[in-house]
Amino acid sequence: MSGSRSLSRLIIIATEGTHTEKKYFEDMVTQYYHNPRVHVQVLERLTSASSPEHVLKVLNSFEKEYLLGKDDELWMVIDLDRWHNRELGSVAAQCKQKDYRLAVSNPCFELWLLLHVKSPDDYTDVELQELAENKHVSEKRTRLERELLDKLGSYNKSNPDTSKFLPFVDIAIERARALDPHPEHRWPNGLGTRVYLLAETIIAQ
Repeated sequence: MSGSRSLSRLIIIATEGTHTEKKYFEDMVTQYYHNPRVHVQVLERLTSASSPEHVLKVLNSFEKEYLLGKDDELWMVIDLDRWHNRELGSVAAQCKQKDYRLAVSNPCFELWLLLHVKSPDDYTDVELQELAENKHVSEKRTRLERELLDKLGSYNKSNPDTSKFLPFVDIAIERARALDPHPEHRWPNGLGTRVYLLAETIIAQ
């Protein structure tokens, strides 16, 4: 890629998670939304460190090593639930300076998955608040993970069955956009996910 490259536009993704997000996006482009005009690559993290700063370093390393075109896009996919606003604010400022795209989920990527299979309108205000807080409801499951498990019958965070989600990407995009009344903000202040912006970019013809 550093020497010659195809005419397709590159979408490079660095994620906080090591399994769920990577499998989701790789399956999206290989099994459901193959777009010959777009080449999508999910970057591997060389360490277990998953802070926004470390995810940003992965993108920075890629940008320095490879020749990128003006239409190529570098994306960070991160969750809000584990990090302080100050930490995310610093990363968001650096992304803006470098023209990286930021897809933050509040509270986490599982919200994006849930939007494929259930509408926020199906929940009461109390239930939506529970999803936003996303506390652990058992030793191994958060509220959102439990919701996916109850809805689908099974949910393996390390190896998600993307066939349960990817046929419904268009629906998830519509629902996520409806949850995002202030897209001009750096990330959703309430329950929401900006992954829909990345999904739109990948599947756009």
